[in-house]
Parts: sequence; C-alpha cells; structure tokens
Amino acid sequence: MNMHLRLPDDVHAGIRQAAEEDGNSVNTEVVLALKEFLAARQTERVRRYALEIAEEDAELLARLAQ
Repeated sequence: MNMHLRLPDDVHAGIRQAAEEDGNSVNTEVVLALKEFLAARQTERVRRYALEIAEEDAELLARLAQ
C-alpha cells in the first residue's frame, strides 16, 4: 500500500537521522516505529483490561490465592 504522509520538518529530520544511525531507509524506520507504537498500544490496552478485571474481581482473586 502506498501512503503519502506529511511530516513537520523536525520530525522528518529526526526520522532521517535515526534511519542513518540504524542503517535503514526512512521508510523502514517509519514502518518500524509504527509497529513499535502499535505493539505498545496493544500491550497498554491488555494491561488496562487486566487491571479492570483484577479490581472487579479482587475479592474472588483473594479467596483463590488462599
């Protein structure tokens, strides 16, 4: 899929610098950054859901721990 993305100059410069440091193309660096963002977002969503369940079922979980 092709996508045109408008970035502020400073963001583009930062991505270009990171790409050069990592030996990647700017495109590869953007793809890697987006994959990391999506993985972190998923992890945070699961963490929030687990915390919600733990709070709702705190009494039951305490009994099971005994």
